[in-house]
Amino acid sequence: MTFLELSTDLSGRYVSFRISPSSFKEAVEITNTKKENYEDLLLDIFEWGSLPQRFSFENNNAKENYNRDVYDSILLKDVVERLGISDITSFNKILQYILETETREFSATNVLDYLDKNGNKVSTDTLYKYLEALCSSFIINRVYRYDIKKKIILKTLNKFYATDLGVKKIKTNSKEINYSQAFENLIYNELLKKGYEVYVGKTKEGEIDFIASKNKSIKYIQACYDLTNEETRNREFNAFNSISDNYLKYIISKNKEDYSQNGIKCVNIFDFLMDDDF
Repeated sequence: MTFLELSTDLSGRYVSFRISPSSFKEAVEITNTKKENYEDLLLDIFEWGSLPQRFSFENNNAKENYNRDVYDSILLKDVVERLGISDITSFNKILQYILETETREFSATNVLDYLDKNGNKVSTDTLYKYLEALCSSFIINRVYRYDIKKKIILKTLNKFYATDLGVKKIKTNSKEINYSQAFENLIYNELLKKGYEVYVGKTKEGEIDFIASKNKSIKYIQACYDLTNEETRNREFNAFNSISDNYLKYIISKNKEDYSQNGIKCVNIFDFLMDDDF
């Protein structure tokens, strides 16, 4: 019996739960990682993701095979078969494009052009159908943009993030890890695990990486892998300039130095990841 058949038989008599990959704190517990080795674990998650079972494998080939089996099973059985997707090549190309350009504003035109140049021409309707399939199967998450001044959610220029970083290893052509992308993606996933509704913030001067909302309170968050460079620090701090309200503002980075200023708090990534009350 398929999930679709089961849900029909149990209509009105079941509750669905979303089970996410392990948080960083859960990964620490699974692997018995000591504090001095947190950075090694973080880099490992950047590459292989945090599906619980994959931590039982030490060999990289075994990790990759496990991730590939899991995601191919989800994509082929839960998505392709259940939703009747016929053009699997284009479907995989769309996923690859989204994963390789995550943290950037989504543009349907750019995706369609990319597919066309690679001989996989699809319609706009098909593109959005496939994106919805990827989101409904929790392979990727769509993040809407929020206009801070107008206080409205925008349906355009949204972003997509991978639910688990391990999928990028097997579904893209990238050989090198983009640490800034992985860092931002990880923070987004952890905010969801901590119970926040998350949006991308739009200001008149640019963008706030995340607006995290919970219990009628808001936190503005910039994700910056490395704040060592002064020009980088200025850019990240200045992103908050056009926000006039008094909600808390944070910059999360890998740095141990406290660069906090003007009411904007700098938080080390591991303090954020290990703090259930953030």
